[in-house]
Amino acid sequence: MLLQAEMLEHKERRAAELKEFKEKTKSVMRTFEVKVKDPELKEESTWLSEHTIDLIVKNIGVAFPLALDQDLELPQTGSHESSAVRAFLFSIKSLGFGTQHGETGQAVMERFSFQFVSRYVFQYQLLLYSS
Repeated sequence: MLLQAEMLEHKERRAAELKEFKEKTKSVMRTFEVKVKDPELKEESTWLSEHTIDLIVKNIGVAFPLALDQDLELPQTGSHESSAVRAFLFSIKSLGFGTQHGETGQAVMERFSFQFVSRYVFQYQLLLYSS
């Protein structure tokens, strides 16, 4: 009789463990569920999803002075004063970004170059182009 009671207790414990395992499995499976969209519901479209966007920047150039002179200043607009210093230069011929309907996109950089120069005369000007 004692053996039969132990077997019954073992079966009940095993059934409880199996029930708990099933509940945990259902819980895990619910985390992977994907909600299917109702085809009759019209999805709201955003401005970005309806357009193709292309941005192209051309002829980018930057010079970084490598001088330890803390008093180095850029010349004033229209001034012909200049000071030559060592510098790091880099330039990009064209930098482009694009996106199609907010889903796919690309970035393209053409003709990237850089160099160190021992003598660079700093001049600056702001050029704005409109096409």
